[in-house]
Amino acid sequence: MSKSSIKQTEPHPDVPEMAYEDLAELFRRLGTGQTPTALHASLAGILAAGHRMSNEDWVHWALDLLAPNEAVTEGHHIVLRGLYVWTLQTLEDTGFGFKLLLPADDTPLDQRLDALSDWSGSFLGAFGSVGVVAEGQSLPEAVEEVLDDLSAIAQVDNDYDEGEQAEADFLAISEHVRLGVLTLFLEYNANAASDDEPPVVH
Repeated sequence: MSKSSIKQTEPHPDVPEMAYEDLAELFRRLGTGQTPTALHASLAGILAAGHRMSNEDWVHWALDLLAPNEAVTEGHHIVLRGLYVWTLQTLEDTGFGFKLLLPADDTPLDQRLDALSDWSGSFLGAFGSVGVVAEGQSLPEAVEEVLDDLSAIAQVDNDYDEGEQAEADFLAISEHVRLGVLTLFLEYNANAASDDEPPVVH
């Protein structure tokens, strides 16, 4: 994975790092059954496939996925737009700053494993939905390996014993997912459209 392959982006000091707990609280207030993990993974999947959305299209797409039961305000739109910018920036970061949006480290391990499985499955669903990989298409070995690994992790059994080894295994799997996503992003974003003329994903 070559660092030079990732486009350097200008920093956006007005877009802070997104925290799982803050978004989870926002989602609870919106009355949605979705999680920050699922939304972030779905967004990452679309971006990794080389597609971009305008602010309006992204907010509409995200709210369609969230299906909130409570009123949506402009403040909610701002947070969602911030999530989009933050996710794209971290994927493009030459320092490999991309991270999975998962529950905090002090969350019980079985819940974090569930979230990691959910993240992997949501990413694959969104990545596949944009049609960048056709059925029966021959894929680069590295891409095929990443997709197979993510599919396996999406079905992982969370029946783990608590302990240092289990924690180490979780961290290793999480890092494997993170690097796999970056591999796909590099593969399918060499000719990604500029921010001025983003293709629309509905």
